[in-house]
Amino acid sequence: MTSHDFDYFTRREREERLRAERAKGSIARRVHLDMAERYATMLQNLVMLPTAA
Repeated sequence: MTSHDFDYFTRREREERLRAERAKGSIARRVHLDMAERYATMLQNLVMLPTAA
């Protein structure tokens, strides 16, 4: 995991949650929340990767 990956996924998750809050329609809101959850999952996977010894 690089700090760039962590920063990118963190930023994108936050952006998608903000877009969900601002979305006018329920479908758009759901899509943005789904994307936010995908970024959150990617973050969890990055954190759990073993580091090279």
